[in-house]
Amino acid sequence: AYATLENSYIESVWHLLKVIWDKGLIYRGYKVVPYDPRIGATLSSHEVSLAYKEVEDPSIFVRFALEGDEDASFLVWTTTPWTLPSNLALAVHPDVEYAYVRVGDEVLVMAGSLLQTVFGETEYSVQKTVMGSDLEGVRYRRLFDYLPATGDICRVRLADFVTVEDGTGIVHIAPAYGEDDLKLGQQHGLPVVHGVGLDGRFVAEVEPVAGMFFKDADPVLIDVLRERGDLYRVGKYL
Repeated sequence: AYATLENSYIESVWHLLKVIWDKGLIYRGYKVVPYDPRIGATLSSHEVSLAYKEVEDPSIFVRFALEGDEDASFLVWTTTPWTLPSNLALAVHPDVEYAYVRVGDEVLVMAGSLLQTVFGETEYSVQKTVMGSDLEGVRYRRLFDYLPATGDICRVRLADFVTVEDGTGIVHIAPAYGEDDLKLGQQHGLPVVHGVGLDGRFVAEVEPVAGMFFKDADPVLIDVLRERGDLYRVGKYL
């Protein structure tokens, strides 16, 4: 047994760290972990599990315009609007069929199996279908450009973690804010772009919500998307 407050334990940990350091096995990188901005510290999985509760988050469907095609957009679902300023990629499943759907004056791209769920009684027509693997590398216009980002950003990437159980079958990727997002970003050399500081508040560069606590910024960012015509639908998700 060990007690983390006893010197014998603390000294043994520092000794092990020194041995590992001397072997050149320690490097600085990124890992996505639970973090509490109120106390400025990461949390263990045990601490997080003690505090789970049901809450209502915003549920939004957002248009990501295809580069070079003014009328077509990827339709993406997210319950974390605050992460959108840090978006650097979109993910699709290589073995899922995706449909180009004419809805009114625009064309929306999403998983074919979810059309009825998303559009319901809205009139639409399928123009063509492709496999997710056919979309690899397709470019889209960046949703927000407040934060500088280098590398081959704003492309569709293939990922097995994408599902068609809900949403649209297209996942927005912000490497700073999701474990799968970070891994996919690292595979493609994407940077880690932080829109939110360690205090849980948006950095000054993200002008519409600068200084706001990240969850308080959700409705403001939704309004920005609505005003620009990038918001397709908004609701609540339990």
